[in-house]
Amino acid sequence: MGTHFLFASKEFSPTAGELDDEHDDYINPGAYALELGDFLEKELGLRGYPAKFRCQEDWGHWMELDHQGNFTLAVCCSNTGEDIDGQAEHRVFLSPEKPYVRKLFKKIDISSDLDRLTKTIEDVLESNPAIHNIRMESMP
Repeated sequence: MGTHFLFASKEFSPTAGELDDEHDDYINPGAYALELGDFLEKELGLRGYPAKFRCQEDWGHWMELDHQGNFTLAVCCSNTGEDIDGQAEHRVFLSPEKPYVRKLFKKIDISSDLDRLTKTIEDVLESNPAIHNIRMESMP
């Protein structure tokens, strides 16, 4: 089960390139995450999770983190297309979403890595006064 953070903020708007279907920053109609990705990259980097690789996906942004583990750890973000009290709703979640990864024939417990990063993201979101209505949802 993965944890998804959902929250409202006017802080993270679509950029002009994300609205222009001929621009490199364009993802899909109504999908944007560039400003939120920039914010997370900066804040997570300050807290010991520097970005290793970042790219657009058809749903938002993928940011692979540099960390001690021997597996891919990423933060994903996007808008949801919904509004809460006139503010855009956004989603942040981790990959992998399960508390283990498989390497060859081994199942490796990564729950402590995910728990630490989840707590760090929670701290990042809660420390920004422009972010409201933060809630966590567990996804199957």
